[in-house]
Amino acid sequence: MVTLRDLTRDNWVECVRLPLDENQQGNLASNVETIAESKFEEHHRLRAIYLGDRLVGLLAYTHEDDPTDEELFWIFRLMIDKNYQRQGIGMAAMQLAIAEIAELGASRIRTMHKPTNLAAASLYKNLGFSEIGFLDDGDILLEMRLSPCG
Repeated sequence: MVTLRDLTRDNWVECVRLPLDENQQGNLASNVETIAESKFEEHHRLRAIYLGDRLVGLLAYTHEDDPTDEELFWIFRLMIDKNYQRQGIGMAAMQLAIAEIAELGASRIRTMHKPTNLAAASLYKNLGFSEIGFLDDGDILLEMRLSPCG
């Protein structure tokens, strides 16, 4: 079973050591970069992705902060160990993250991917994200609107 857990003093080194497939280099920031950035961006939430008791990935999200908008969230990192890809773990982790973000009051979630990252494009489309444009660096920008609760 896939779960999201806090990234802690006890699991961060293991998270940094998770390997990416060679063809994914350049599509994704390193886990060490994501962890370092979170120490200066206090609103970033890092979630370790577990399959049972095994750490297999990292997911990071935040609310919009420029200007602050607590109803707009960004999922800005999703990394799965190369040895655990194509098993539905990324999909399950994203579904868990979307549920967490909805609980925090989000009405919209955005994410992005490199145009060459076809696996991410497929995943986000299957989750219900729609392309809404491009970022300055050429990344494809996607958004999901959440249904209001109640």
